[in-house]
Amino acid sequence: MTAPACRVCGRLLRSEKWRARGIGPVCARRTGDRPPPRIPTPTPDHHVDGQDELPLIHLQPTLWSL
Repeated sequence: MTAPACRVCGRLLRSEKWRARGIGPVCARRTGDRPPPRIPTPTPDHHVDGQDELPLIHLQPTLWSL
């Protein structure tokens, strides 16, 4: 616990989360002092379960070479 009151307006901070940050939720919204958003880890969309990718053999004819 670092600060029992908001460092911007001086109001009492009731939550441990806001006490650790030292600023209240209202002042955080006003000043833009927010934690960065959590971005989920992307999953590869080119993989389909049950399908295997075939290796490309050197000089193998493809549709583009015909």
